[in-house]
Amino acid sequence: MRASWIWALLCVAGLAQAQGAALQISGASTMKPLSGEVQSARLEAGAAYFTLAEGEAVVSRWPLAWRALPKGTLLLTERAPHPAGPVSRLRLLKGDEPWLELIAGGYAGTTVQDGWRLGFKDGKALLVQNDESQPFLNKMRLKDQSGANWCLRLLAIHDAPKAASGMAQEAQIKADWLRYLPRKRRC
Repeated sequence: MRASWIWALLCVAGLAQAQGAALQISGASTMKPLSGEVQSARLEAGAAYFTLAEGEAVVSRWPLAWRALPKGTLLLTERAPHPAGPVSRLRLLKGDEPWLELIAGGYAGTTVQDGWRLGFKDGKALLVQNDESQPFLNKMRLKDQSGANWCLRLLAIHDAPKAASGMAQEAQIKADWLRYLPRKRRC
């Protein structure tokens, strides 16, 4: 009896996280991405601040344990317009190779990884590729085309606002997620 109660509590906690507050990524406009070598990075009050020569990117509600970035880490932040609201992406790279990516405001059809796209059914997130689909879990692994194992975490599911800045907007379910290459084999 006690084990089932604990399991139910964990399931509710996982669902609450997936339906939590929207992830916020700032630093890029829809007209100009922000990119360059990270000069300094810090975590303050749950938000991560990345200073570059051209500006600063901020991720509020940083979803991972904080660790020092390797020297020479590159950052790319983009913001793409969409009728359901913009999609923001932040990538951390070592050379040309990304090792961490955060997506805020992904809508159905947004690319998650190597042909896998975001989908929704009955308010739940799915990973969809051609006719195949699987649940997008709070914590999972997904191999890329090169065979590398990526950790994938669904951070939040939320409804897009119906209006923004006086413009009509599509009402759509959106999701935020994180994918990264683990240092040690565990996610």
